[in-house]
Amino acid sequence: MEDKLEGNEMKQNFIEKAVSKLAGGTHSADSPKDMDIQVGREYGRTQYSEEPESMYEKKRHTRKTLNASEYYAVTQGFLREYVCMGQCNLYIQTLKNPMIKQSMETYRHDVCEPNLTEMKNILEEGGYELPAPYNAKTDAKTVEELGSIETEAIDDRMILVGHIFSVEAFMNRWNRGAALSHRAEVRDAFIRNYHRANRWHLAAIVMAEKMQFIEAQPEIIK
Repeated sequence: MEDKLEGNEMKQNFIEKAVSKLAGGTHSADSPKDMDIQVGREYGRTQYSEEPESMYEKKRHTRKTLNASEYYAVTQGFLREYVCMGQCNLYIQTLKNPMIKQSMETYRHDVCEPNLTEMKNILEEGGYELPAPYNAKTDAKTVEELGSIETEAIDDRMILVGHIFSVEAFMNRWNRGAALSHRAEVRDAFIRNYHRANRWHLAAIVMAEKMQFIEAQPEIIK
């Protein structure tokens, strides 16, 4: 018998039932209105996360080699952080404001150096040659060691605002890199890199607002 569009409610077809089951609910009118929907937990976990997490863990330490997409993501991530070490040092030398200068060194310690090391470890564990010299330690110089450069080519405002966009690009790189890997431990490394960049993206915005280099986003009032 055909389901009617009018009158009695159409019965769920098997696709709707499957989607409903995966979503942890049902379309029926008897659904509880006080469902325990968990939000705000670390990494977005809910009471239903055990199933995907168990499958996720099955992809951990299954191999040390990288597939083509993983190798691309890891080597490109390595090279980007390799360059960022030098960029941060150049910014430190050029910045005039001592607070921003020191924060840039802290950023390099907190983001560039560990992110580069994450990519290095993955490559070395797989027996791959590094695409450039590992400089997370050799180029980790202090503000005092780097000294200052006098130039009119760029100022503090351009450096800090540009840094905001650079860190946002890093967030996108690490997020995309995680999706390109089918190894849990490689994904974990990319996600750790993402979180480091994510923290500093907002921190850089806070600093730029404090220095009045950018305007705070306007609130939308109802």
